[in-house]
Amino acid sequence: MIPSDSLRHEILEYSLNKYNTKPIYPWTLLPEYAVLRHESSLKWYALFINVDGQRLGLTPGRIYDVIDLRCREEDISSYLGKRGFLPAYHMSKKDWITILLDGSVDLEKIIELLDISFEITRDHKDLSSSSDYNKSFDISNDSKYNRSFYADKNYDYNISKDIDIPAKVTFTGTYKDQPLSFGGRRRADESLPPKIAQMKELYNVLDSKPGADGYYFYKQGKFMEDYEEPYDFRGRFTRYFPTYHVMNNDQLQGYFDFRRRFRNGEIDAYSLSGSSIISLSFIYVYLYEILCNIGISDPEEGFRKLLYIDEVFGDKDPSMHEYIQDWLKDYVVYYNLPESLIDGVYDKSFDDSLSTILTYENYIRDVKGDKINSSSENIINDNKTSKDPAFELSEDDVHKIFEAIDALSSYSLKGSLFYKKNPKDMEEITVRAYRNVSLFYQEHNKPMLLEKCFGAKGVYPYHMFRKAIFYDHIHYEDYEYVFSDARIYRCRDGHWSLETFYKADSKSSDLGAICKEIDRICRRKFSFGHPLQQKLNLPLIIQAISDAADTYIKEKEEAAKPKIHIDFGKLSGIRKDAAYTRDQLITEEEMSDEDEFMKFEDEVLASNITESVSNKSVALSDSKLQIGVDDIDIREVISNDNISNDKTVSNDQPSGNLLISEHQMNIVNLLLAGGNVIEYAASNHLMLAIEIDAINEALYDEIGDTVIEFDGDTPELVEDYIYDIKQILGIR
Repeated sequence: MIPSDSLRHEILEYSLNKYNTKPIYPWTLLPEYAVLRHESSLKWYALFINVDGQRLGLTPGRIYDVIDLRCREEDISSYLGKRGFLPAYHMSKKDWITILLDGSVDLEKIIELLDISFEITRDHKDLSSSSDYNKSFDISNDSKYNRSFYADKNYDYNISKDIDIPAKVTFTGTYKDQPLSFGGRRRADESLPPKIAQMKELYNVLDSKPGADGYYFYKQGKFMEDYEEPYDFRGRFTRYFPTYHVMNNDQLQGYFDFRRRFRNGEIDAYSLSGSSIISLSFIYVYLYEILCNIGISDPEEGFRKLLYIDEVFGDKDPSMHEYIQDWLKDYVVYYNLPESLIDGVYDKSFDDSLSTILTYENYIRDVKGDKINSSSENIINDNKTSKDPAFELSEDDVHKIFEAIDALSSYSLKGSLFYKKNPKDMEEITVRAYRNVSLFYQEHNKPMLLEKCFGAKGVYPYHMFRKAIFYDHIHYEDYEYVFSDARIYRCRDGHWSLETFYKADSKSSDLGAICKEIDRICRRKFSFGHPLQQKLNLPLIIQAISDAADTYIKEKEEAAKPKIHIDFGKLSGIRKDAAYTRDQLITEEEMSDEDEFMKFEDEVLASNITESVSNKSVALSDSKLQIGVDDIDIREVISNDNISNDKTVSNDQPSGNLLISEHQMNIVNLLLAGGNVIEYAASNHLMLAIEIDAINEALYDEIGDTVIEFDGDTPELVEDYIYDIKQILGIR
C-alpha cells in the first residue's frame, strides 16, 4: 500500500507533463512498483517502490514509499547522510540513490534529481532528444490543429475537461505521429454497424491522464450496454487488460456477439476447447463491465454473475479465480451490499479474530490503568470466575480469546496433544500468557503483541478492484463500510482508504513461536508426556509465560481445597440447650455460680472449635455438632489431609511406569545399537510382531505415535522419536 503522505502522485504528474512518460507496472506480484522509462531506448530513469522500513534500515513494520534515481557517481556520496537520502535499494549503489517520498526531501529537489536522471539515462543518439533539432511551429491558424476542426468532425475529446491544446506547440527533434488507438483503422471496404462506429469515436486518443482507460471504458460501455447483434466471429483476441479501443472491428463485433450469447444463456456454445475458441480476454472485458455496473440492473445481480463466471471459467485460468475472489469483496463494499453475500467467498473469521484480540488488548490496558471504560463495547462481562483481580474473564471470554489467538498463530494450539487432554488448562494459560507478554512489550515502550505480529494498525490508500479496468463512477464524497474493527473501508471525495493492520492477510510466525512455547511450558508444568524442545530464545518472554502458568496452577490448587463454613450463630442454640439441661440438674443455690460457669464454657467451646478447624486436629466425642445447615462430622472434615500447597495438579496422565518386559527392552536396545532383532526373537522363541506391537502400545501414551515401523520384514525405530525413547526408558 502507498502511504497517504507520499509525493509519488506529484512526481508522476510532472513526468507525464514534461516527458510524456506514463508509469509501467512490470511485476504482477508487486502491483505498486512502478517504472518510468524512455520511450525509445526503454531505459529506466526512475523506479517507485514501497517497502518495509526494516529493509531500508528504518522503522520495522512501517511502509515507506521511495524513488530510485540515477545519479552521477561523484555526487552520490554528497547526498548520503542527508535526511531522506539512502543507499540505492534494488538498484546499483554505485550510480543510483534512494529518496524517501514522505516529505523528508523537498519536492523541488526530487524533481531536480529526476531531470538529472532522465538526462543521464537518455539515449544520446536519439535525435528526438537533441537540442540541435529543436524547432517551433505556430499552429494557431492551422485548421488541421485548430480546436474547431475537431468540433466540426464531431470528435468528442472533452477538450475543456481532459486536455488543453496550446496555440503554440514545440516539437523536439524529428516529427513523430500522435498516438493512435490500438484498434487500428477501418478499411474502406469494411461494413461496421453505426452503433459500434459511434462508440469508437467516443475514445480520445490524445488523453493520457491517469485513469483515462477506465473513464473511456465506462463511457463506451454505458453507450453500448444494450447493444445486441449476431456476428460470426472466427478470429482470436488475446490482450492484457483488454478494453474496447484495443480491439479491431472484427474483434469488437465478435465481443458483442459473445456478450449477447452469454446474457442469453448460450454460454455452452462458447467452450474454451474445441474448434470454436473464445479468448479469455473477452471474458475479462465482460467482467470489467459487471464491475462498472454496465448492463446490470441491480448490483446483487452483478454479484451473482461474478460468482457464475468464476464457477464456469475460474478453473480455466487460476489467475482469474484469484482476481474474482478479491473483486467480489470489493464489489460488496463499493455497491454497499449485505456483508452476508461474501459468506463462503471471503473468510471473515481472520478479521474477527484480529478484532477480538484488539478488544482484549484494550481491556488489558484499561485494567492496568484501573480505568475500564464501561461504555465501550468489549467482550468482558460481569461473570467473574478468576481470583486474579487483573484477570476477570468468564469461561466464554477465555474460550473466545483462545480461539482468536489460535486462528492468528502459525502454530496450532488446538492440534496439541496437551490441548486434547487438558483443553481448559491450555485455554486459561494461553490467554494469561498473551496478557503477560503484551504487558512486557508495553512496559518496555514497544507496541503490544498484536502490532508486533501484524504491523501497525493504520489507514492506508486502497485501490478498489485492483488489476481490473474500472472507473469510479459513483464517486462517494463521504462513505464507510465496516467489516470489523480490523477492516474498515472509507471513501472521501473519491479517494479510497482501508483501515487495517499492515500484515492482516496471513498467520503470524512470531505469534506461532510464542504459542509453541506456551505448549512446551504447559507440558512441563503438568508433567505431561513427550516434552517439546525449546525453540524460543527470549528468556524474559519465556519467564512471562511461565509466570502465567504458575499463577493459574496456584489458583487451581486453592480452588480444589474443601471450603469449611462454620455458622457460629448456632452456638447460641447449643448454649440454650445446655442451660435447660443444667436447670434440670442443679439446685437454686448453685444457679448463680453455674451461670458464670456456662458463660465461660461457651466462650471456651467457641475458641476451641475455631482453633481446631485451623489446625485440622480437633478430637471430639462421637456425637455430631450442628455446624451450618448440614450435619458434618468435624472429626472427618478436619482430619482430611488431602490438601497441600506443594501438590502437583492432577491431569489424569500416566505415571511414567511403563509395562515393558525384559525381552522388549532388549529389542529396543538392539534396534538402537543396530543389532539383529530377528535373530534375537528366534533364539528366545518370541513372535517379533507381537513384541513390537506391545512396545508401540506402551509408548503411545507418552509419544502419541508409533515408534517402531516395519520396512518389509525388518523393524526400524522412527528416527524422529529416538531421543524421546531414550529419555522415557532411561537409556543412555
